[in-house]
Amino acid sequence: MQTDCFPNAIAEWPKGPVSSLAVVSPRYPMKKGREYPFVEMASVGEDFAGILQFATRALEGSGLSRFKVGDTLFAKITPCPQNGKVAFVDSIPGELGLGSTEFIVLSPRPDTVPRFLYHLACSHDVRGRAAARMEGSTGRQRVPDEVFTKRLLVPLPDPDEQAAIARILDAVDTALERTRAAIERARELRRGLLQASFEFVGSMEPTKDTDAGRIPRSWDAIKGREAFVVVTGGCSSVDALRRPRDNNTPDAWFMKVDDFNDPANRRTIVRTKIGFCAAENRLFKVLPLGTVVIAKRGAAIMKNRVRTTSAPVSLDPNLMALQVLPGVRPDFLRLQLEWRNLSRYVESSGVPQLNNKDLYPRYFLRAPDDRQREVVELVAAAERLEDAHIVKNDALEQLKKSLMHDLLTGRVRVTNPAKVAAS
Repeated sequence: MQTDCFPNAIAEWPKGPVSSLAVVSPRYPMKKGREYPFVEMASVGEDFAGILQFATRALEGSGLSRFKVGDTLFAKITPCPQNGKVAFVDSIPGELGLGSTEFIVLSPRPDTVPRFLYHLACSHDVRGRAAARMEGSTGRQRVPDEVFTKRLLVPLPDPDEQAAIARILDAVDTALERTRAAIERARELRRGLLQASFEFVGSMEPTKDTDAGRIPRSWDAIKGREAFVVVTGGCSSVDALRRPRDNNTPDAWFMKVDDFNDPANRRTIVRTKIGFCAAENRLFKVLPLGTVVIAKRGAAIMKNRVRTTSAPVSLDPNLMALQVLPGVRPDFLRLQLEWRNLSRYVESSGVPQLNNKDLYPRYFLRAPDDRQREVVELVAAAERLEDAHIVKNDALEQLKKSLMHDLLTGRVRVTNPAKVAAS
């Protein structure tokens, strides 16, 4: 049975299977025993990040995928299509390349604009429906080639309009690439400021020996029990909470461990408040703003996820709160935990788990208050810069999503495609 990926596309455009636009998994002539550029699955980035690197491999059998410049690599094994492992081959060190057996290669036909085909494959309308037709056992499901040769119907605009659509979406991609590079530069700046602050780079102050190593003379090395009190628990689930009468003015927010593990946090402002708590506080503890929150179990520890609350919160039981004692600023402790890396505090075997016995005996640094404030303000400036770029990135991603739908359905037509393509 065929599925129309774009049922709302304009009637003026004919429709056909993806194979009307592309040769699916072409068998380019290649010589056995000869080495070719090789792309393994891990070398294609998620979220349409492209081909990260090439290796080399000799052609020995016929199972590997084959591609050339202008082709699109579509990862077919779960969860790769869902995670956006789709890459456009814009250059290779040679005429032809080899890829993992888990790629479906889409090679544009003579009247198909290569970048249009790539954007079509990236669209959720195509990618999502391809993933829905996976076959095989759970955990090893794959998109069969016939999904592209027979099953999925897509619009077939003329080459001029394909080129214009691709040009517009390429412009958004370019803006996204620049914004993501700016995010990474802001993160590097933040990491550099943390290192300079807690390794005393450039400090002219005399140092002293402590149980935590050599530190500036005006700083103190204190144990965790002198810096904070560990508080655990809260509600067992969001379902146990009742929303306040006015949803816009909650008494507190609910923070769950999934908010620490969610990979989307790398693209969103991780300091965002999460959820609503009940208006009546009898069922849970409400922690004041400025509480440092960390995961106490699971992968979020290894990812070094730490937050400082900017509103009162109630916690998932898998989270741990550190109520900071006088003399230490909450964000100074948060930054110090991130710099030290939480994974240092847990055993390497089994499921990572933290408790007060792991943290209380550890040494932490306490600087004079004006120095703490200076460190926090410096790093906060880098965080604000990062957040601003993340907001821009989110807006561009939403713009691209809307544009893809509007352009690929013809809802928004490119009135002069030749002019746009040449601009």
